[in-house]
Amino acid sequence: MEIGDIELIVALASLLVAMVAIWMAWRLRREILDFKREQYDLGRKVKAVPSQIESTVDPLRIQLALVAQGKPVSNRLIRTGRLYHEISAAEAREFFTTDSSGARILWLDVRSGTEFAQRHIPGAQLLPIENLETRFQAEVPLVVEKIIVYCASGDRSRLACEFLSRHDYGNVYHMKDGLQGWAGPIEGNEGGGLIQILSKSKLNTQVSDSLPTSAHSS
Repeated sequence: MEIGDIELIVALASLLVAMVAIWMAWRLRREILDFKREQYDLGRKVKAVPSQIESTVDPLRIQLALVAQGKPVSNRLIRTGRLYHEISAAEAREFFTTDSSGARILWLDVRSGTEFAQRHIPGAQLLPIENLETRFQAEVPLVVEKIIVYCASGDRSRLACEFLSRHDYGNVYHMKDGLQGWAGPIEGNEGGGLIQILSKSKLNTQVSDSLPTSAHSS
């Protein structure tokens, strides 16, 4: 083997060793970066633990205060760690049907006065969300069995339920799909001053049935 061939082999071997060294250095750097990233993520999770504990304990602390005041607290809320009940518009309608006198349930509408005038659940009380903090003590009684809170779609009413449940109201029910999901009776001036608007199709049927036979034929 000539000297030139030996030098070529040595050069190739050196190049291979250098490439392996570069690859190992790159792999080590990547592992270090992954380790640092895992440390960062772990640090964030550790820092979040106190707030998570606080959010879990907070409802229990509020419920314990209600019990200490002699106020009833739902077992379901205690088990789930929630401050208020979540119900659908269909479930709320069942409550409406069983409480025809309106003595046991307060229907709290937290939309604007304009929205309320257009359409609202019969017997509902208007208390716009922007006025809730200053008026709730005077206008929202603690003695009713249930306070069902609703708005148009569920966003404002959720905020109202959160507020009320943190101010000694343990009987709050959130109609989560809002008035847009309500299929029960409606009062208001929407649709030309009608007081009870069940549905346009039903209204048209009632009008059609009330017309004389000659009017139908024409």
